[in-house]
Amino acid sequence: MKKYLAVILLTISLLAGCSQTIDYQQNLCQGKWLWNTDVMYEESLMFFQEENVLPSAQLLFTPSRLISVKKATGDVEYESGVDFILTPGSRTIILTENSRIPRKNMAEMYPPPGPWEGTSIPACRGKDRNLFYSEGHVFHDLQVVVTYEHKNSKWQGPVPVYNRDYLPRTQEKLRKEKSLNVVLFGDSISTGANASGVVQAPPFNPFFGQIVADTLAKKYDAKVSFKNLSKGGMSSGWGKASIQPVVDQKPDLVILAWGMNDASGRVPPEDYKANLQAQIDAVRAVNPQAEFILVATMTANPEWTHSSPEHYDQYRDILPQICNSSVVLADVTSTWKEIVKNKKFLDLAGNGINHPNDFGHRIYAEVILALLIR
Repeated sequence: MKKYLAVILLTISLLAGCSQTIDYQQNLCQGKWLWNTDVMYEESLMFFQEENVLPSAQLLFTPSRLISVKKATGDVEYESGVDFILTPGSRTIILTENSRIPRKNMAEMYPPPGPWEGTSIPACRGKDRNLFYSEGHVFHDLQVVVTYEHKNSKWQGPVPVYNRDYLPRTQEKLRKEKSLNVVLFGDSISTGANASGVVQAPPFNPFFGQIVADTLAKKYDAKVSFKNLSKGGMSSGWGKASIQPVVDQKPDLVILAWGMNDASGRVPPEDYKANLQAQIDAVRAVNPQAEFILVATMTANPEWTHSSPEHYDQYRDILPQICNSSVVLADVTSTWKEIVKNKKFLDLAGNGINHPNDFGHRIYAEVILALLIR
């Protein structure tokens, strides 16, 4: 009897507080990152229906209290026991037979060759089979977001380190001059690809570059000018040849975020490094005090033909060779890899292959902001 009573009490504690709201930006301003807080905010999940098996997905941590399970669009909140089951002490959310939560069957996840959704975009993107893929908010509409406490479950991966001696000019401008001119320069991920705000889907969340700029402005009560000069489909070589618009902005801080398309094109790590160094040199030729954050990219869907796992690691590992106190590394690669060790890639995917969803954009933002907020 005591055993059953304990399970009932724990289940009640997991479900308590579903109406609680969380000020995510305020958490960022306070330096509460996913690796150092007991509350996970809107972690994304995607469900797949396999034959004779109820769909399930894994949370990153084991919840001690469940706050909410919602459709990623924010307009539907799901009910425990009606739409899903979360066994106390487990990271696994299992859908009920009549759940309202969206899911895809495996035939849909691996479609036949040919045009995709009436367009000329081919579905043949897998190494051994075709992959479900779409731009816009198709994946977003299929995903759910879970907010929960996890007091007894801790982050086991690498932790971005704040150092007051890093980016000294940037920190001085934020704290004392209360102004900062920021330019973001990178590929389609940096354009904000598949963030709900960029594809105009509820809840219209900003992409990582805007999150960084907005949070710095709020944290330091500063005027942060933010310019995004990124372009989809490009790699660091294009960035080297097209750096002049960045130079013309005379930025205080440049965020260089290349790597996904470099890896797909199998660009040698030494060439990648040289391309980024050339971009740094070009900006500093006009503004010697400019500082830089170099973003090591997320990884792509390992089933995708153009995924190149060895290059993501090689790019991350070579970037410290051009880093110093005013050129610092934002290691998204390591944080992303730690998360997908415990979850499906498609839980974080915005298009199924090489873009992040809203949760993925928050990973980018937190790794970058951790360098500037203690």
